[in-house]
Amino acid sequence: MLAGAFLNGRVWIDWPGAGTSDALLWNGHRYVIEGPAPAVLMIPLVLVAGKAANQTTLAIVLAAFAVAATWDFLQRLGTGLAARLWLTLFFFAGTTLWWCAQLGDVWFLAHCSAVAFTMLALRELAAEKPRGWVVALGAAVAFESRFTLVLALPFYAYFLWRGGIAPEASAGPAEQRIARARAFCATLVPVAAFWAWYNLARWGVWYDLGYVEFFHRDPWGQPAGSPFRLSYLPYQIFSFFLQPPVLVEWHQQAMWPIFKVDVNGVALTWSSPALALAFAARASRAYLRALWGLIALVALPSFLYYLNGWFQYGMRHALDFEPYLLVLMVLAAREGIPRWGKALIAFSCLMSVWGIWYWNAFYRTGN
Repeated sequence: MLAGAFLNGRVWIDWPGAGTSDALLWNGHRYVIEGPAPAVLMIPLVLVAGKAANQTTLAIVLAAFAVAATWDFLQRLGTGLAARLWLTLFFFAGTTLWWCAQLGDVWFLAHCSAVAFTMLALRELAAEKPRGWVVALGAAVAFESRFTLVLALPFYAYFLWRGGIAPEASAGPAEQRIARARAFCATLVPVAAFWAWYNLARWGVWYDLGYVEFFHRDPWGQPAGSPFRLSYLPYQIFSFFLQPPVLVEWHQQAMWPIFKVDVNGVALTWSSPALALAFAARASRAYLRALWGLIALVALPSFLYYLNGWFQYGMRHALDFEPYLLVLMVLAAREGIPRWGKALIAFSCLMSVWGIWYWNAFYRTGN
């Protein structure tokens, strides 16, 4: 709908009616509160099929792009063939990327877009001579898909300045550093200008107030204040690290299918335990501090937000920072993936198979 609106020279959508969400009523029109990048990517399909354009098609294409970029990224970092196969398999099937791609709903399409272009940026950072404008372009499309990823920009600038994301990257002469930084910043200037214009066109101010205003009107939100609060942290910690699959029982007797996916999701501890490989990464303290700082900063909004994602298998907001955890997993696998790591990857992938089966067999059929 937003892609069609862009093609008609406007930023508000034709309201489809009751039963839909995430389109805020403002000054007589409905506006999509999510980032506009997925809608821009939908334009070719909308030109061909109109409102019948299939979002899932784009989600699958973006997930395939993400997998290809991941494979190339791992190769550029010197990852061996066996480890590359295991880590690429995990990144697609051991996270919620596969689950998001095969559905393609508005939230899930945004995740596929953000992951695909984050991997494009990381792939470029792993090049022998990374280009600042390519890194900035990937980062921009990623954060215009998932706004939390704007917090990664300072770290992209840092890794460009040091010559790349590989631990052994060389910064090169000062003029090369400056050229990369200049290209990075120059590419982001029109993106920032577009973002300010887009907000002015929707809300009448240069900054985005969509999520805050939506929070004020959401029955699960609050009538005032910010959707990011320290009081939501315990709920998010439980969601990300503790929330298990739900036992299906009646009078304490297990019933088919024994376990189910609660609509609030399943914690990473159960859905993607292979992320534990990241803690086995070996590199200099300064390098590890930079990567963990990047992960913490990008993850922070999700841990303070009033919702954990909802209507999900796994914990889909983790896709914002899982590409950076993958970098640490690579560092842990330089001499091969240990048996326990392979076992956790296999378990993570099998959990996705179960989650996808359950979601399509029950939630998508109304059962």
